[in-house]
Amino acid sequence: MKVEGKRKVLICGAFWHGSLEESYARAFESIGWNVVRFDWEQYGRTHPLATMMFADKFLRMKIADRVGKRLTTAIEETNPDLVLVIKGRRIAPEILSNAKRILRESPLVNFNPDSPWEPANSSRRLLESIPMYDAHFTWNKQLLPRFQNANAKKVFYLPFAYDPVLHHPLKTGPSNVEYDAIFVGTYTPERDKLLATLLGCTICIVGNGWNRSAHVPKDWIRSDALYGEDATRVLGMGVCSINILREQNAGSHNMRTFEIPATARAMLTTRSEEQSEWFAEGTDMECFATPEEFSMKVRLLASDRAHAESIAKNGHERIREETYAKRARTMISLLGFA
Repeated sequence: MKVEGKRKVLICGAFWHGSLEESYARAFESIGWNVVRFDWEQYGRTHPLATMMFADKFLRMKIADRVGKRLTTAIEETNPDLVLVIKGRRIAPEILSNAKRILRESPLVNFNPDSPWEPANSSRRLLESIPMYDAHFTWNKQLLPRFQNANAKKVFYLPFAYDPVLHHPLKTGPSNVEYDAIFVGTYTPERDKLLATLLGCTICIVGNGWNRSAHVPKDWIRSDALYGEDATRVLGMGVCSINILREQNAGSHNMRTFEIPATARAMLTTRSEEQSEWFAEGTDMECFATPEEFSMKVRLLASDRAHAESIAKNGHERIREETYAKRARTMISLLGFA
């Protein structure tokens, strides 16, 4: 590996204010690395075929192949010490093989914020590319053996974190609280049914797809998805913030696991083994496993503000150091950088 001068990482993904890619880019910059941002989505949108509304799967793959060639060119031109691909759903194995030829000993690694085997986020290319990377980082311990069985060269557990630029304690007092609970997240039928058990409470829902809801009152739905500081401000309007783990996160955690406590708000979350490694239930967070327990816990926090404030304070202290800068340091240490 190269050791002279300042280290350089090329991060491939989608860069917008609030994206995981941008948080990792800031994290690497904060620990002294130069960062090259390769915005896969932007290159894809500027391709002439992208304007064709009838573009089918074949055309999307042609666009991806063209963007992939630009990626290998960017690697050749920038000569990075490390290439980090976030997700990489449409990158062909052949592109990764060419990237490895250019990189030589410099590692090509992947971090996927979803499970590669979760149908809504999977693709044939994504699964076929698993053996092409020098290492995979996954947020879910339960996925480690699946990567190994898929012939991953190396796989490491690397949990999510929070970005202090986006997620920080809110400068709001009790007078700013308008709701018993806030939910920031995408619609699913399961979430719709669960949140509907809170009838009689004051609830705020923010997220995409909630126009399809059949159970929660329409006046609970405030807006489509919000990110970064906008989401943080909404969290400040509730006594607690609800974190409902998806099926792919069962037993594990998600981004909200760190983002909610980072804003110094009480977190009510689906009970899971991994979250219990960071937080003590009843002291640093509140948890639920059934709709009845969920409804009871929301009402408990809403009626006992002192308890909610204690949960918020303790949860924030627990994850104060769990930033993406810390994750970046862990990543480069596991990859063998001095």
